[in-house]
Amino acid sequence: MKTYFSDIKNRLSFSYQSMVMICFLQLAFLSALIVFSSLHILQHYQAAAFLKQVNVIPIAYYRVPFYTAGSFILLMILLRLRFVLNETFRNTLFLLIAELAVCYFMMWSLSFSTNDILLLVIANMVSLSKKRQYRGPSLVIYTFMYLLTNTNVITNFIPVTALDAYLGIYTSQAASLIMGVKNILTTLCIICFIANMLFLIQNQLDESKKIQQLNEELQNLNEDLKEYANVREKMGETRERNRLAREIHDTLGHTLTGLSTGLEACAALVDINPELAKKQLTLLGNVARDGLKDVRHSVNKLRPDALQKKTLKEALATMIEEFHQSSGVQVHFACHLSSLEFQQDEEDTIYRIVQEGMTNALRHGKATEIYISFGMDQMNLVIIIEDNGIGCTQIVEGFGLHHMRERVALLQGTLRAYGTDGFVLIVELPIRKEA
Repeated sequence: MKTYFSDIKNRLSFSYQSMVMICFLQLAFLSALIVFSSLHILQHYQAAAFLKQVNVIPIAYYRVPFYTAGSFILLMILLRLRFVLNETFRNTLFLLIAELAVCYFMMWSLSFSTNDILLLVIANMVSLSKKRQYRGPSLVIYTFMYLLTNTNVITNFIPVTALDAYLGIYTSQAASLIMGVKNILTTLCIICFIANMLFLIQNQLDESKKIQQLNEELQNLNEDLKEYANVREKMGETRERNRLAREIHDTLGHTLTGLSTGLEACAALVDINPELAKKQLTLLGNVARDGLKDVRHSVNKLRPDALQKKTLKEALATMIEEFHQSSGVQVHFACHLSSLEFQQDEEDTIYRIVQEGMTNALRHGKATEIYISFGMDQMNLVIIIEDNGIGCTQIVEGFGLHHMRERVALLQGTLRAYGTDGFVLIVELPIRKEA
């Protein structure tokens, strides 16, 4: 029970249902009073004396219960319609006129001995009406009707049979008891109405607080999103810088390493064999131009120039041949695959790994021979690059090796390096099937 009444909506519903029950009891009590009083008057032949006390002939007593019950049921249907009908001007006007007409007929049937039923209608309208332009005028009209139909006011305009005329046939003690019951029911109805209005105000205040809290949460979320957007922007900038660093390192590093070695060879040949030195310089010029193209492609987020014009197999063969010609290093390439056709990002990574692997073998290992092999282990491409260079007992991951590992990780692959006998690089890349 405590849990039920802790919810403001349950308290609002309980107060409204209590009003419905009290109004029903009040109408039933007054109907029974008129019927039994009329029967008592007829049975004791007091009709003539009764009619002299009233200003108008009352309606037939046997019709009162039917009129009251029928109008009450019809009113409940109209009140229920507020849940169903859309709140338009036409529907609001229809309900206003219909509810006022039914309430007036009900009160007339009971000789305007009560108008508390209008409080029920007001409570229903205020709780269900959401548009102020309709709720305000409706509330004014219902309130005016409530004040106008008070027994002391309405008798000045319409002749009615006052309740006191029916009570005149009883003893003063019985009449006081009857009025006491009527006043208790009226008081209970007013208390429930006031409680319902208070719960309604509290409910609206709670909803306003919830809306305010939601607005604050939305503002906080907007601030968080702005911060997240700034972080993502910075992360994007960092990723872009890392990408450019990888691309430029791989392309320029490979090109400059070949140029450095080739220029050293040219310096030795220039006095011995000038013609051969010129040919070597021409070759180095082509290597420099190709490297510049790759740098431009890297900045523009394009594929390596060789892969745009050739297949992976042709691009690797060309790169290996140019590397051999510019550096003099012997490169042995063995491919144990029937085809070297992969997804675009996979081919780009494979090309850069071979490129950086050869560059590191020459630059750091001072190798004269490099062995490259491609094979498959289930769905993984295995690339092995080893050389006869000086190797290293403790491998310190530099810029090139770090970026190679990043490239491999982007494809969910692994990279291992060993330097005890020369330098060995083993890369495993999971290969995706073409859709």
